Amino acid sequence: MPIRQYLEDQSAFDPDAIQVMSDALERACQALSGNGHLRRHEAIAARIIDLARNGVIDAKALSERVVAETKALDSL
Repeated sequence: MPIRQYLEDQSAFDPDAIQVMSDALERACQALSGNGHLRRHEAIAARIIDLARNGVIDAKALSERVVAETKALDSL
């Protein structure tokens, strides 16, 4: 799932980072798809981009963190 559509400044990340973020977005959306979260693509993408800007550039770590944060918010 491409994350490019959610990036305001695509030059802020190299192509490898964009691919990692896209992979993370796909993983997170798949993990959350059974819980009605697919409508939140934009919010999930924004959080992945924010984490990547702060140095998290690993698809598994990004997706796991976003999934955990989303589930934690849903339990409130």
